[in-house]
Formats: sequence, structure tokens, C-alpha cells
Amino acid sequence: MSTNSANLLNKLFEEVSGDLIAHYDNSVLMPSNELISNSYNLVGAVGNKMRIPVTNAWTTGASGIAESTDIAGETGAVQDFNPTAIDLAVGKRGSFSYVTAEALEDGGLSTVSNAVSLRLARSIAQGTDISAFKYMLNNTDTAPATAAVLDGSTGSNVELVNTITGSQDICPVFSPEAMAYAVKRQPELKMWEDVKLDQTSMVATMRNGFAQIDKSFIKAVAGNTAVGASAQKATLADFGIAVAKLRSANAPTDAAGMYFSAISPAVELQLVDQITHIANGGTVGSLSATGDRVLMDALIGQAVGVRFLRSNNIVKNVAAS
Repeated sequence: MSTNSANLLNKLFEEVSGDLIAHYDNSVLMPSNELISNSYNLVGAVGNKMRIPVTNAWTTGASGIAESTDIAGETGAVQDFNPTAIDLAVGKRGSFSYVTAEALEDGGLSTVSNAVSLRLARSIAQGTDISAFKYMLNNTDTAPATAAVLDGSTGSNVELVNTITGSQDICPVFSPEAMAYAVKRQPELKMWEDVKLDQTSMVATMRNGFAQIDKSFIKAVAGNTAVGASAQKATLADFGIAVAKLRSANAPTDAAGMYFSAISPAVELQLVDQITHIANGGTVGSLSATGDRVLMDALIGQAVGVRFLRSNNIVKNVAAS
């Protein structure tokens, strides 16, 4: 390998590595603190799992207590602090690309480094978001086999508030307190040269994970997975039901009293005439000052107490039963 080739590869590594985290941050949605307020940085910590304490709910206290009465014996008075805990494990995500010597010579350092860092970063960003939406529905990294299992009672399955037939996209409606996120390794790059093939291989990896905090803080709405479908569609009323159920469960909202929902392009089209679009004069309330570019770009409107986010990474094309 010539000195010039070595210098060029060193510069390629520096540029791709330097841009990787920035491109990842500009592509990933769900680790946003606006969407998941329980966020933990485990970089440098020991172990690959954390335990998060969850306080138990309190109820209405006793009323009409007579003088010199044992308060602990009154109905509703006992509000023992008895927290439980959930476990959050981090997993490894990665993406790979090779760069031939000819591609680097012909494309130029700047063009090639930008293209490679974008594809590596966006690949692991998409993997992160897909995992988040799966965990949101059943607290696993596996999509539900059918929409029918989302009964809100079995295991960690959340409640699907409407019933349609055929293949469907599952749109979560959730509180920012519903989930937890942890990162163990920020996106990082490794690179090596394969002299036999005259190419360079690059691997980007990171370690992160999600967990449900409270499944009652998440509801789901189903919509026809087909773009432009004329039947079996999600409606704004369905999202209104989800919001009412969240409020009944005392699910916390954001600072403006809103919940969030991620919807697919097919469901966005089903709601297109009902959502108050930002482009048509709608506002985004307290989000206007967050500086979270990915979140702002995903936000398409708000209605019935929900901020709607566009995402291709929700669980889609699920059978009814």
C-alpha cells in the first residue's frame, strides 16, 4: 500500500467517523426526550442491563375522618409506598459497507465519505426506531403476530382500540412517560483494509435498548395498510378513543397536555382531511423551541389531543387474526 493510499484511507476513516454520530442524531426519532422522557446514558457503566424503579399508583384518600381516629384504619387512607421495577437490556445494532479503491479514486474523498457515513448512520437509526415501536406494542423486539393479540391484558400487549379486517398498520398513541430508553455505546466506526480485494470494509455499531414503563400509558389504533384504501380505515374518532382511555388511566402528557402518535403514510392519507396541518396554519405548541430537527420534521399536525408523527418504522402489514 502506498503512502498516498494510506493517507487517503486515514482521512476517509476520520471523516466517516466524525460524521457518524451527527448523521445518526439527524435520522433517529424515538430516543427524543420529548417522546421518551425516561432516558438513561450507560456509556462507561458496567453491565448490559439496568433496573428502573416504578412507583405504585396512589388512590383517593380517606375523607370525613373523626377526631382522634386511627387514620391508617380508615377506608382509602393507606397509601403505602411500594415501588416495583422493570428491567431494560441494551442490544447491539450494526451496519456494514465496503468501499472499493476505484470508488474512492473516482468519487472523491468528500463524496464517498458523506455517502458512507449517511448509509451507515441511517441504517442503525432505522433499526433503533423499528425496535422502539415493537417494544411499545408488547415490550419485546418482535412484532405482534396478529392485531388480535393486542388485547391490553395478556402479558405486555397494549390495547388496540379499534377493530378492522385485513392487513393493518398499528399506530401507537402514547404518553412521553410510557417508555424508557438507554444507550450503552454511541455510534462508533471500525475500518480495515482487504488488500486481496483492493477494498476497505467499514462497520458502524451502537448499543441501546427500550422497555415499557407502563403499558396502560400506550394505546394503539389500526389502519388499513394499503395506501389509498377506501375501507377499513383509521379515523380521528379512533384516536379520540385512545386519548380518552389514556386520560382515564392518568397517563402523563407533554407540557402542553398532548399525547403522541406515530402513523404510517397510509394512515396519514386516511386522516388527511381531519388533521390540522402545520402547513395550513396549525401550531406545534411547546415543540417549536425544542431544537429537535428530526421530531419537527416528523410532526405533521395535531388533533383530539394528539401530536401526529409520520414514520415508516411503525409495525406495519399485520394480519387481523
